[in-house]
Amino acid sequence: MEGKILDLDKLVPEKRIIRLAGKEIDVSKIPSRVTLEIAQKADVLKSGSEESFPLLLELVVQICKPSQPDINADWLVDNTSLDQLIALIEFVLEPLKERAAKNKKNEVSPGQ
Repeated sequence: MEGKILDLDKLVPEKRIIRLAGKEIDVSKIPSRVTLEIAQKADVLKSGSEESFPLLLELVVQICKPSQPDINADWLVDNTSLDQLIALIEFVLEPLKERAAKNKKNEVSPGQ
């Protein structure tokens, strides 16, 4: 009798690469730790408070690190214009936003 096997290695996300300052940064896989931290700190991130941008930048760095371990927040800030940095953040977080929107769409509100 064969058992069930869940092969998570087959769940390969779409390739997502950022080219910046001579580096190719693979942001295809967002570590679960980062996703959980974003969920835990959602209120701070949405608040627009003084601490929200450094926190967001640090989370983006954590997503970039697996493919480019030498990248840190200072490197990102030093190697981007403000428009590039905003575009980079939006690109990195796009899969999370898409998933959140999909989950919200699939929610059934009371009374429906």
